[in-house]
Amino acid sequence: MLLIVLIGSILGIAAMVMVNVWLGLSEPARLHGLDDAVARLDTDSVGYEAGEGGLVTPDGLSALVPSRDGTHVGLLVARGSDFVIRYLGLGSVRSAEAGEDGTLTLRLNDFAFAPARLDFGSADSARSWADRLNALKG
Repeated sequence: MLLIVLIGSILGIAAMVMVNVWLGLSEPARLHGLDDAVARLDTDSVGYEAGEGGLVTPDGLSALVPSRDGTHVGLLVARGSDFVIRYLGLGSVRSAEAGEDGTLTLRLNDFAFAPARLDFGSADSARSWADRLNALKG
């Protein structure tokens, strides 16, 4: 009897996974441009005023959007079917390391935020943002 329950459970879980894939519910969240990132930041923190120079990564999985007053940078990172949003100010960045392949590895002083790897596609952009974010180490 236990074997039948186990097999039935495995088949039921497999069926749910297949339905999610078929419906497209297993796709990661994606940004559709800088306006989408700014709208999400404004929804999360009502009244967030975006400044100039924001960037959405080419894969649409992350974005960095400076505030108008220059004191914070809005960070969006796709995790599953939604985005994790953080507002980076002085003291919130542990490290930002640019790779030669155009990626940036970002670690925050927030134990609930796992290190993020942002793919800019350009080593120059990655270095520029790494410098900008490392200035927020405090």
